Amino acid sequence: MTFAQILSAILGVFICLWAVTTLVRFRVHRFKALFWVAIGLAMTYAGFRPHVIEYLGDDTTELRLRLVVALLSFIVLTITLEAIRVGRMQERYAFLWLVTGFILLMGALFEEVALIVPRITGMSFVATVILILFAFVMLLLFYLSVALSSLQLKLFQLARELALTEERLRYLEQQQNKQPK
Repeated sequence: MTFAQILSAILGVFICLWAVTTLVRFRVHRFKALFWVAIGLAMTYAGFRPHVIEYLGDDTTELRLRLVVALLSFIVLTITLEAIRVGRMQERYAFLWLVTGFILLMGALFEEVALIVPRITGMSFVATVILILFAFVMLLLFYLSVALSSLQLKLFQLARELALTEERLRYLEQQQNKQPK
């Protein structure tokens, strides 16, 4: 076994133990714990049975990058869906995360999909992945800037309405104090 296989197996076992411990202690985190158990088991299995990975193709940098992107996009999708489920994230803000995670997952799992952009642009696979991630970050920043601008406008309108309401209240209090009792 190579050092990477041993490290993967040991890390997978530790992730499984940590996730099972979390599952036993805090039953409210079942989904997250089961997700991490699945990741730990996959890492452990890949450490002991590396020939399974060879079924996906020759052991190249592109294959390793595809596996890492697949794992990361799966984690992003799972965390985003869990955040929506428990109410920590609204669907309109999660849409970009879900679309990007799904596209990256499809590109990582299916080599034909992953090679469409490199064929069109003439760039290498690694450069294409970096370009897609950069585009995602730019879209996310733009989307968040639009959302922030919208919230700032609403905050300004609420502050103006509050100031007008306070002015009306002061005026009514002054009118009430001026009236003889």
